[in-house]
Amino acid sequence: MNEEQFLDKWSSESPMYDAWGDFVSSIICETLESSGKNLTSYLKQDPAHRVKDSNSLLDKAYYRDTKSYCNPYDEIEDKVGCRFVVLLVEQIQDLTNIIVEQSAWDYKECRHFHSEREKEPLLFTYQSVHYVVRAKETITHNGVEIIPNTPCEIQIRTLLQHAYAELTHDAIYKAKTLVKPEVHRTVAKSMALIETTDDFFSDVNNRLNVNTEENLSFQLKLDALYEEYTGLNSIAAQKSSTVILDVFSKIINKELHSTIRKFLKRETYLADVIKNEVIKNPFYTQSVIIFIYYLIKKRKNTLINSWPLNYKILEKLAVDTGVSLDSH
Repeated sequence: MNEEQFLDKWSSESPMYDAWGDFVSSIICETLESSGKNLTSYLKQDPAHRVKDSNSLLDKAYYRDTKSYCNPYDEIEDKVGCRFVVLLVEQIQDLTNIIVEQSAWDYKECRHFHSEREKEPLLFTYQSVHYVVRAKETITHNGVEIIPNTPCEIQIRTLLQHAYAELTHDAIYKAKTLVKPEVHRTVAKSMALIETTDDFFSDVNNRLNVNTEENLSFQLKLDALYEEYTGLNSIAAQKSSTVILDVFSKIINKELHSTIRKFLKRETYLADVIKNEVIKNPFYTQSVIIFIYYLIKKRKNTLINSWPLNYKILEKLAVDTGVSLDSH
């Protein structure tokens, strides 16, 4: 196939590749959303597909020294591609699972930074996950027929890996002059730093998630207790509730829920206090208030020493319980 034939074929088939790229990207995004992911926050870049322009495709097929194709049109697998950029390394696995479990296509893993690290543990270079997916059967999408075996490349990176790739692709891969060794060395050092930072990000996220899950579980239990105790519906936890639970997270344990339940059974009058105040003060609509009542009565010093909000709030709640805050 000569260049003219190549371009003629690409001109006739590029709408099909465009439709296939849109189909692949849409399926992955829809699956992420159905699993509860918020795409706006989960994805750090627009995942829209991109079709290679004819000049770039022709250059790759016939003019790059590093490429040697027997049948360039069929062998080039990234005529259309989509890229997913996430914040954390472990989120890459979410996307990988979607790709390998999707029934509409066959997949091939072209590169994965984990396996590359194992092969070259002392090498710090471009890191990404690349798959090529091919339509299993004829698909019609956006009014365009997509024939079986049509390829689409999928790239998955963390935000830091993406920053590295963007820099090196333009500054080194597309460089018009010879890149000096010290530049390559600096780039390699930056990847070592990026790899370390990605690991730090994951560690921080995992630690935060543990605390968040524990606090959320306790919050839900407080909501149920509040509704059982007062007969009122607790509103969704506000920022103030989150701050309070975070500050006192060290004393939250599996037994605390039942301990507060026993406390409320003894302090029945507080239910009437909440009902009387809920119309005038929105703070009383939050279930965290029964946790504060418990702390005022049972762990006053701890509460006072670490109270994170305006002290007048605490003074008002102390009056509700008949406890003085002065003698701690």
